[in-house]
Amino acid sequence: MSQVTTLMTTDIDNRFLNDVIAGLSQQQKNLPCKYFYDDNGAALFEQITELDEYYVTRTELSILTKHSQAIAKLLPDNLSIIEPGCGSGKKIAYLLAHLVNVKSFVPFEISNEMLNYSLAHLSPLFPELAISPLLGDFTHSQMVKQLSRETQLDSQTNLVYFPGSTIGNFSPLKAIEIMKNFHRLCGINGYVLIGIDLLKDRQVLLDAYDDKQGVTAAFNKNLLQRINAELNADFDLSQFNHQSRFNEKLSRIEMHLISNCAQTVTVNGESFSFSQGESIHTENSHKYALQAFTELSAQAGLRLEQTWQDEQGYFALCLLRPI
Repeated sequence: MSQVTTLMTTDIDNRFLNDVIAGLSQQQKNLPCKYFYDDNGAALFEQITELDEYYVTRTELSILTKHSQAIAKLLPDNLSIIEPGCGSGKKIAYLLAHLVNVKSFVPFEISNEMLNYSLAHLSPLFPELAISPLLGDFTHSQMVKQLSRETQLDSQTNLVYFPGSTIGNFSPLKAIEIMKNFHRLCGINGYVLIGIDLLKDRQVLLDAYDDKQGVTAAFNKNLLQRINAELNADFDLSQFNHQSRFNEKLSRIEMHLISNCAQTVTVNGESFSFSQGESIHTENSHKYALQAFTELSAQAGLRLEQTWQDEQGYFALCLLRPI
């Protein structure tokens, strides 16, 4: 199996604690959603993707099943592919099956569990493919620069593949910053293929993030369990409830953890007080109209070349190129 290159430094490893302390110190307490994915969180998310309510994964897979060959025809031979936040590796397999002479595949993931899962899935399917797995945080620009050095990527023609509507987890300003990094990675003649979750019926959205089986609730609360385990904290998970909301003004689903009572929680020796009903904001998932996403992409120096959607108009794969 390919050897994993770790881009995380001691400073970056410490960022989990720093981010938790900083987030819980805000008036609206918050925790970054990128920390959902420890081993248990990664396993819970895989369960979420199989839920009836969670349309996102199966809808995107239906688009890939139907259109991967057409997408591949628009891409040149001998590409290198970078997949930030590669997850399980299931989606890229659809494209790899139709692309010719892929030079290398670079899965870039903050979760070691998900990176290993991706390698285990792809290596038997594509034994001749050169895979260069990277462990690190693609949301930090310095790591993107380090990625270019570590992998010796072609400076002009690469494909950055970013499926799963992950771009929606970021504020529009952060999304622009991330897409600017993708612009640098793909090169002046390169390509960016991004999945976006489109605006739709509000109840469909709310149900997708609050399933009847409670898997999403367990996924959300697992973040507190991870903080307990790794950061010497004492969250009582039974005293927090999962809640999903749709923010009409900002066009996004929000996930929160609601404190059931007045309580004090300690993290690494620092105390944080909660009033009854107070929330920790744990995730955003922005939903886009296609025109709004086109305008957002342009601010990152990328133009929309083509889109592929499902019949219901729930989801879109967008092929972008440098302006």
